[in-house]
Amino acid sequence: MLIRNSLLLKFCLLITLDCLLAADSDNNQTNQKVEIVRVIKPGVFDFQTESYMVRMRAWGVEFPQRGQPGFQEALTFTEQSLLATNPKIEIKLEFDIQNIKVVDITHSKNGLNFSREAITQGFGWHLEKETNRFGPFLLAQLKAKRLSSGIWANNFNYRQIESPTAMPKPSFPGMMNKMNNFVPTLSFWETSFGKIHRPGCSFYQRGRGKLTSKPQGTDCRICGGRKAK
Repeated sequence: MLIRNSLLLKFCLLITLDCLLAADSDNNQTNQKVEIVRVIKPGVFDFQTESYMVRMRAWGVEFPQRGQPGFQEALTFTEQSLLATNPKIEIKLEFDIQNIKVVDITHSKNGLNFSREAITQGFGWHLEKETNRFGPFLLAQLKAKRLSSGIWANNFNYRQIESPTAMPKPSFPGMMNKMNNFVPTLSFWETSFGKIHRPGCSFYQRGRGKLTSKPQGTDCRICGGRKAK
């Protein structure tokens, strides 16, 4: 009789323990936070949903790459803006060429748009081709250029660095010697009216004109044209 009661007690304890473990597992799944859990690099992050994790990229903005001026500042801005938050996510492109979802991000609390803030404060620049020249981003970049905010205070031509989101370009035999002898030159923007703007000027590559290393027009009063101010 004692043995039977002892076995029955052990059986009841095992059932109770299994129930507690199952309940704890359910609670862990239920309490899974929906938030951005990791920042990979400026503008790229991992978003944890209730059932899976997905890598995403901010729409319409490009950032300096590692080793370029402004990279660390852009990384810090992304971490402070997005890490451990649950913003409003709007998918703009299911997957880019790197199999990353492209999304528009709006903060739930203050309603600020991440990409627009990054462009306004000069942590990144506007990807006009990706947004089809989206008006608010265009205005944000003009403001950042005018105030020489962030990257626009650096004498570094980010446009001459191939975008990491661009399709890879094939190399052809016979071009390697030319590439090895290549010396980078500063490209000025000469408008159809003969005004010369240098990289970083708010009028650089705006309107009709051409890129040239040997402009013949009149220097811009704002940026100095051929002679930087």
